[in-house]
Amino acid sequence: MGRLLAVPGYRDLFAAAYPQTALDDLGFEHAANAIAAYEIAVFTFDDSPWDRYLAGEIDALSDKEKKGALLFYGEAGCSSCHSGVLMTDQKYHNIGVPQFGPGKDESGLDYGRYLVTGEPGDLFAFRTPPLRNVVLTGPWLHNGAYDNLEDVIRHHLNVAQALGGYSGAQLVDVVQVSLRNENEVVAEVMGTVDPLLRTPRELTPEEFDQLLAFLQAQTSPSAVDLAHLVPESVPSGLPVWD
Repeated sequence: MGRLLAVPGYRDLFAAAYPQTALDDLGFEHAANAIAAYEIAVFTFDDSPWDRYLAGEIDALSDKEKKGALLFYGEAGCSSCHSGVLMTDQKYHNIGVPQFGPGKDESGLDYGRYLVTGEPGDLFAFRTPPLRNVVLTGPWLHNGAYDNLEDVIRHHLNVAQALGGYSGAQLVDVVQVSLRNENEVVAEVMGTVDPLLRTPRELTPEEFDQLLAFLQAQTSPSAVDLAHLVPESVPSGLPVWD
């Protein structure tokens, strides 16, 4: 905080943000709160077609997207985990993510939430990601296993098939060579896969397209291009990289 307040431009900004607090009483918690306020202000997106539909604009979604919503909250079972305003239950699930990378211990595997809780039921479990702007947030799954959103949907529909047949073809070579797709590893991951995903679900090609369309309807137009948020300069004078 001392380094920040040594810059006149930052002193002015903090004085404006906290007019009732003397500069000498400011701690880095004030800077952290300022950063959080900024993040809320510029990264809260509520103008997606789905948001507008929920707000009463019934024509904000196409018929195809509406049918996809019915699948999402119905037969496809997506909302069992992707629930609430953020489309996440904030809980941890093993969805059979392919194993690659350095791992977390001598096994070369990443056991996920289990490494925190030590509970066998948490093996290979990771927190449910929110689906807002999901089209913009690839590669998908916690380790970037897929670079195509359609493949992510297919993975959820038939985890055993997707995990067993995962080749890592989309991974760069240095990562692909670390893929652990041996039968015993696949079996270990599938051993604690979430019960919600144990039974494959079948969608017709038309239903698949409808579900994909609904996910695309989570995209906020204001989130597509954030280049305008990059400042030309900052008070410290440090360079702002391209």
